[in-house]
Amino acid sequence: MPTPSRKPTLLIINSETSEAERIVSTLRDDGLAERSVSIPNGERLETVFTDRGCDLVICCGYDKDVDLDEVLAAYRRVTLDMPLILISDPEHWASDTQKARHAGIRGLTRRNDSEHLKMLVAREFADLLKRREASGLISRLQNCEQSTLSLIEVTRAGVAFVQDGLHIEANAAYVDLFGYQTTDDLLAIPFLDLIAPTEHKQIRDLLKSAEKAALTESTTLDVTCTRADSSEFAARILAAAAEIEDEPCLRIILQPVQTAPSASGAAAGAGASTTHEVGLSQLLEEIEDRVGEDRVVLRPFAIFFLRIAKSLDLSRDMGFTVARGLFEELGQRILTIVGERGSVRRVSDDAFVIVVEGLGEFDAKALAEQIKEEARLDVRATGHDSTTPDCDIGYFIVQDRASAAEDILNAAHRLCIGHELTDHDHKAGQQAPTSLAARSKQEVEDDDVAIARKIEYALRNNQLKLVYQPIISLMGDNQENYSVLLRLLDEEENLLEAKDFIGPAIRSGLIEEVDKWTIRAAIQVIGEQRRAGHNLSLFINLSEDTFRNPSIVLWICDCLREFDVRGNWLTFQFQEELVVGNLASIGKLVETLKKIKCRVAVNRFGVSDRPEMLLQGLSLDFVLLKPSFSQGLADDTNKQQRLLQLATLAREFNVKSIVTGVEDARALTVLWTAGVDYVQGNFLQRPSPTLEVQA
Repeated sequence: MPTPSRKPTLLIINSETSEAERIVSTLRDDGLAERSVSIPNGERLETVFTDRGCDLVICCGYDKDVDLDEVLAAYRRVTLDMPLILISDPEHWASDTQKARHAGIRGLTRRNDSEHLKMLVAREFADLLKRREASGLISRLQNCEQSTLSLIEVTRAGVAFVQDGLHIEANAAYVDLFGYQTTDDLLAIPFLDLIAPTEHKQIRDLLKSAEKAALTESTTLDVTCTRADSSEFAARILAAAAEIEDEPCLRIILQPVQTAPSASGAAAGAGASTTHEVGLSQLLEEIEDRVGEDRVVLRPFAIFFLRIAKSLDLSRDMGFTVARGLFEELGQRILTIVGERGSVRRVSDDAFVIVVEGLGEFDAKALAEQIKEEARLDVRATGHDSTTPDCDIGYFIVQDRASAAEDILNAAHRLCIGHELTDHDHKAGQQAPTSLAARSKQEVEDDDVAIARKIEYALRNNQLKLVYQPIISLMGDNQENYSVLLRLLDEEENLLEAKDFIGPAIRSGLIEEVDKWTIRAAIQVIGEQRRAGHNLSLFINLSEDTFRNPSIVLWICDCLREFDVRGNWLTFQFQEELVVGNLASIGKLVETLKKIKCRVAVNRFGVSDRPEMLLQGLSLDFVLLKPSFSQGLADDTNKQQRLLQLATLAREFNVKSIVTGVEDARALTVLWTAGVDYVQGNFLQRPSPTLEVQA
């Protein structure tokens, strides 16, 4: 993780302010200090160090008013990583050296030996930054391990950790694959006993490689596994070195190669899939078949995601095999209810997906209510409340232009699991639009038609205008970065800002034309400015309708060729709330943009609960934090802490951070301290039709 270069903040223990200033001035001349705090004794050493954000402590042991024994006693009680350098009077060098050794201080130098002091400060600050970096990496590793364990619990793949040939951890899917009732039952079985005897040699070789730390890359093995009832099944093992609680072990991911379908299971999968994975693959293909070129939906259709409520509780209380039989019976009932209206596929033990063509909102809601009412588990077998629905249902209607099949399925899934937390009787069948365009269509304003005419007029008569706002580096970058904003001149020469016409442009289906005009005009400007010798780079927003069109990259390439412009002079940015709902679509687009060397950014970063997932899932160059972060920043410690977390998170993924909406000088100090890379806002410069940074 790269650490931003900065200068240490010093805490100086000295009773004379002038002497403390002399020390700081000496260090500042060599770039070894920026700010300092002075205290007369060690009474509040730890509190001041923490509250004032200090990095190093310098104690003037030669000061007659400083009780060195008191300072060192306070230092020994400190639990923080607080490097202390002691400046000693030559007359007391021997005794101070002995005291320093017992107190565990980091450095000792003589009074007036400025060069030695500078060397100690530089060394200790560099070591401190390395320790902080290591601590951050350890914390990240622990978080990753915890996240991995959490993901393992919910994944459908069988995952286990093996050490010295014994299981130390296994998820529920792994236990189910081998037919054991509980995890404890399986943990008592050596890993080798789960494999057919004919495969033991290659498994022993694998275990020996893990024990000798010779397994540097993941290994795939095709094996025959043995269940608790002695039946066998073919499986593929992916083995890799791992750690659990700082102990080396072997991570095993196990997937059955094929599974014999039961009659009811095949029916629930519409007679097409023999495994959940095959069913899911065919489902995604079916969705793609309903979408034409340029992602245009040929005929509207609805995706229903059904999940059996409290399936884990039923499996635990009734036993895996009994519960699975009930789930298969429920799948048959769902298939009967849907009939010829659509296809039903089983995508996991307790989840089904239905695709029905030609449904509007009213019909989709009616079908969801019917399934909720009629798709019931066997009440006599389960003994649960018959008035409570047995399925959580979410549905998503696909029309106009569609995102990737994965995003469509994820949208229906989110609606399903979101309803699981609400009142089933009232909300489980309701569809909430996930796209910005769909939400906007529900808020159509009376003057949309008039503004749409203004947009069409502006497109025909070249009445759209670009304005620019500089993105200024806090780290000395010489790149001239500007954010591209849009203005519209109507027939009466009235100037409309983007906020006045972008919403109507989305709702009227004109936003893609507006985006294309902006892209071409911006690329033309870059070409002119670069030929004039300016090191210019522009940031351009892409709307949802635009990035869903797979041909947009071809349009960008044509514009780049037309004006002889390189892709790395352009940065395309997407709003975070759109990225979350279209991750698969944007992921593919980002890969394509990277191939033509364009840079990519996420705008309004920090809105989602798990921003690190976006940084892990997309290859980003920048994140632009939402403007609200900079409003009242200097007086809001909670905002400061959150901003520091986001800026640090971005650095961990080698992504540059930009804070927008900066309105005052006090915020700049906080942003610089937090290690933010760039800033943008009206305080620095308002949007301008010229590409010059105003003094």
